[in-house]
Amino acid sequence: MLATKLKGQITPNRKLIVEIPHDMAPGAVEVILLREAPAKAAKATRGKAAHPAFGLWAKRTDVNDSATYAADLRRQIEQGADRRG
Repeated sequence: MLATKLKGQITPNRKLIVEIPHDMAPGAVEVILLREAPAKAAKATRGKAAHPAFGLWAKRTDVNDSATYAADLRRQIEQGADRRG
């Protein structure tokens, strides 16, 4: 089976409109529709953090970018440089 990616539209009366390239021979096809998932609403935390570690580094003056700091910690652990004893 050969696959060809085409873009189309679904009309308000639920019809699929797709432009078929001229080089495609007539015959039976199987259609799979892929749609983007709707955006999920963020969960409300109701005044408390979603995880106990949330804000763990908030008051640290030596951590400017928590994502970079966490990545550096992971890299050190993966390389066996964790020497806390």
